[in-house]
Amino acid sequence: GKTTILRLILGLVNKTDGELKLRVDDFGELCVSPDTRMFCSYVPQENAVFSGTVAENLRIVNPNATDDELKEALKIADALEFIEKLPKGIDSVIGERGVNFSEGQVQRLSIARAVLCTAPLLIMDEATSALDKATEERVLENLMTGDKKRTCIITTHRPSMLRYCNKIYELQEDGKLKEKTIS
Repeated sequence: GKTTILRLILGLVNKTDGELKLRVDDFGELCVSPDTRMFCSYVPQENAVFSGTVAENLRIVNPNATDDELKEALKIADALEFIEKLPKGIDSVIGERGVNFSEGQVQRLSIARAVLCTAPLLIMDEATSALDKATEERVLENLMTGDKKRTCIITTHRPSMLRYCNKIYELQEDGKLKEKTIS
């Protein structure tokens, strides 16, 4: 259910009835469609990196990004430290499917790529599931205290992530969303 809701927001699947709209500064309310996907950056459950350098992997979403912008995105994703330890830093080659990296490192690279996209809506689907608690907290703290113009939608099974949210919705067994009170 959670992933389906995110796919609806991304315009990857069609709704069967009702309306689904995004409110975007400078554009107003827009009906969700494949055309509104440009306003979203997405970190899926199954993270993907490609054969090539770290920089090439990040620049997929922003080809004109400077090295400093790449490093800032890596810093936000708590990945800069391990990338800088690589022999060539951001110019180090990533093996096919991230063979040289742990699952948590690949997740952080995927988060950095989404941050670099600079879309006003950041959607994260279990995007920190392979991170230990301390790393997850650093990543979320960086994301939530950084760009105040960005809205983040996070799906999670981890209650620890919820303290970073200003609204929480729970997916009920009947498929409906229920807003929960933040305590």
